[in-house]
Amino acid sequence: MEGEADKPQQKLANGNASTPQSHMATPVISTEIESSPPKSEVPLSPPSRHPDSASPTGSAPKPAKPIDLPESCNVVDCSTGKQQFWRFNKGKNQMRLVDVRETAPDEPIQAKYLERDTSQLWNAHCQNDAWLPAEIVFFRVLQLPLCEPRELYGMVELQLDKISPLPLGQAVWTYETTPVYRTDREQQTVVVMIAERAVVEKYVGELEKVGYRPDRLETPVLHQVMATPQGGKRPDGAWIYPRLTDEERVICTVAWWDEGVLHNITQITLTSREHLNELTGQLTATTWAGEMEGWLTGKTDWHLVVSNKEGEEWLPILNEWAGQGVQVQKPSKDEELANVSAARANRALDQGNLLPHDRRASYHREDVDRAIGTFFGWGLLVYILLLAGYFVFASQVKKAAGKAKDENKELTKANKELKSLLVQKQLLGDQLELRMTALNVLKAVAEYIPEELTLDSVTFNESRGSSGNNIQLRGKVVQEHRQKLQGYSDQLAKVKVPDSRTQDEKILFSQVQPPNMDARAGGYLDWLIVCLLRREEQGQ
Repeated sequence: MEGEADKPQQKLANGNASTPQSHMATPVISTEIESSPPKSEVPLSPPSRHPDSASPTGSAPKPAKPIDLPESCNVVDCSTGKQQFWRFNKGKNQMRLVDVRETAPDEPIQAKYLERDTSQLWNAHCQNDAWLPAEIVFFRVLQLPLCEPRELYGMVELQLDKISPLPLGQAVWTYETTPVYRTDREQQTVVVMIAERAVVEKYVGELEKVGYRPDRLETPVLHQVMATPQGGKRPDGAWIYPRLTDEERVICTVAWWDEGVLHNITQITLTSREHLNELTGQLTATTWAGEMEGWLTGKTDWHLVVSNKEGEEWLPILNEWAGQGVQVQKPSKDEELANVSAARANRALDQGNLLPHDRRASYHREDVDRAIGTFFGWGLLVYILLLAGYFVFASQVKKAAGKAKDENKELTKANKELKSLLVQKQLLGDQLELRMTALNVLKAVAEYIPEELTLDSVTFNESRGSSGNNIQLRGKVVQEHRQKLQGYSDQLAKVKVPDSRTQDEKILFSQVQPPNMDARAGGYLDWLIVCLLRREEQGQ
């Protein structure tokens, strides 16, 4: 699909094209850079800036505040004709790899890794990541003015009509910011990823068949691009990342860096690994385009990220074409890329995620329905137990009354026992009513809470005073969604529940106080809503 979208450039790649003379240099000895061995643990927050860089005073925006890492993270790759699964748990300072499995693509994933309780609604303790093949994703690189993180989404959205190869109604998109290697720029580099909605939905459907509901869809090749280069050096030149598909075709992702800035990501589809002329032709065309557009300056350094076997096959041809030494680097292993996915699970789900928003909303509704079903299930169980207890006690009362008729000497004792049982019955009734009230409250809180709000706690405060019992709801919301909080408060004030006394409906809360909001760093607001229960439901 990528090759179809970039067809105008592919026409320039037909035949054996040569590199422009401005990019020729004296051949140098090619070197092989060994990759780091796979690690079972990855730092929680990979650095977004080069270690030697320092942002100019007052020019760079504050970085977005990351959310907490989940307690666990699953990563699945079903794009290569097999199902590769990695399981990570949160450690003290990093995510720890605890399980690795490789199975057939249609084999269900173990249910023990996919179970989520109702607390997932307000405390995301498990995240499911999945990888899409790079060939279904269009990459576009934008140079945008520096801004606050909350403003970046709108800036990217304004550019979509210009850069999208697909009609926006048929596409899903997301973006990532690149690491900063220069401090003298008034711009930031953003990588936009665009994919056809129908193709993404197909992959999501295949994942759901094996019991996997993804929270995030991403492409692992972008992890390699973002990690370029190794060793803390500023990247320059063209970095080529080949990958062999199931159809024996070769997909080459090429990232173009110049003076520490990413300018272009090209997807090149080769008929086979023997057709390197298709690669060199496309590289030549992109080089000319970079020179004409002004983002490619000086000579181009060529970096080939392949295994030793492929390097021996490709290196002589590329060296002959480039007229200079091509540096070879071993690619990152799949396990290492999975480590990176898990370590970056603290990003907001709107960042670097190609999962359609409506699919994410559907998953949220399913979680809410599941939570309500769980609460009602427990409530029904409690009700049945209490009802059974009532009949047991009623039977004891009847038996005691019968004995009282036959034995006058035991009449006083039987009466006392009867009064005691009636008191217990009343207490059980009050407990049942309190539990039904709690179920009604939890149902209302879970059913009407918007997706944009985070619920941290639900606290019941019992009071015999004039104010009566109340429920305190606490959570977080970003500044731009504060109106959602007011709408949630207004909705709670309207909630009605069945009245067991009149068989009619009544208002659940006698009063819902206006939300109390407290600003926090990173554009977040801490909020508090206090709801007063109707006194007739307090058991008083």
